[in-house]
Amino acid sequence: MGAKPKRSHLMKWKGIIGKKGRHRSRRARHVLHARVGGKAQAREFSRRIGILLCLAGSLATAALVTSVGMDVILGRLLYSNPDFTLRRFQVEQQGKMGKGELVAATGVRIGQNLLRIDLEDVKQAIQRLPNVAAVRVERRLPDTLFMAVEERRPVALICPTPSAGTQLAQPTYYIDARGFVLKPKPGEKLMSLPIIRGISGDEVVEGERTNNPDLKSALLFLKVAPLAPVRDGLDCSVIMIEGPGRFLVSTPRGGKIRFRSGYLEEQFDRLGVIFDYAESKGRIVHTVDLTPERNVPVTFIN
Repeated sequence: MGAKPKRSHLMKWKGIIGKKGRHRSRRARHVLHARVGGKAQAREFSRRIGILLCLAGSLATAALVTSVGMDVILGRLLYSNPDFTLRRFQVEQQGKMGKGELVAATGVRIGQNLLRIDLEDVKQAIQRLPNVAAVRVERRLPDTLFMAVEERRPVALICPTPSAGTQLAQPTYYIDARGFVLKPKPGEKLMSLPIIRGISGDEVVEGERTNNPDLKSALLFLKVAPLAPVRDGLDCSVIMIEGPGRFLVSTPRGGKIRFRSGYLEEQFDRLGVIFDYAESKGRIVHTVDLTPERNVPVTFIN
């Protein structure tokens, strides 16, 4: 008879088989738990997304209702409130323009709702006036519209030359430092300012900024000449524009100085040398032509 397996060997094999079975059972349970857990998490995620979407929709609806409600509330409390009715204009200006002229230019009337007035429209309406350089407009609650107006300041008078074929006398205009042409008011006594002559009437348009280079040069001369070392030897009361690129200025003793339109500082320096020479010789400058770059023509009176 064959030998029977030993008891110890049988027990060993049963232990091994039992362990393998338990391992398979645990793996199955783990897989099942993972599958069930994954589905539960997906359902929970979907539920949360649904809640968020419902909440977002509710907030959007509430915002829409609130916006419409606020418009109605603002309309009643502000735009239809008699407390914000315009009752007066407050105008701050330094110049010759009258308050009535400025108020009329705004197009705004007493009795309008102050909060409904477009301040930018009011500002642009006033800036269209030729004599206005800058303006600031404010609401001063509950019933006042405030306007601070800066008027243009003329620095010279323009006496235009009649255009070809024109026999009528040309009107006199003001011009400010930036070149804006202004017309004096009817019957106004003209200000005592330097006079610029020699400009054609076609070049002068009321309410517009000049593009004439010779007129711009004359304005620049009036700005810098009072600061030049030779200022005491110049009479800037009249500037005669002789042609493109040159103009004529007198001296206090009746002399004539011809300038080029550009390089004024350089010409002031050259003129200073001439004045110094004339003084050292006891002579009076009669004419100087600074338009040539070299060999400046000069005449003297002994």
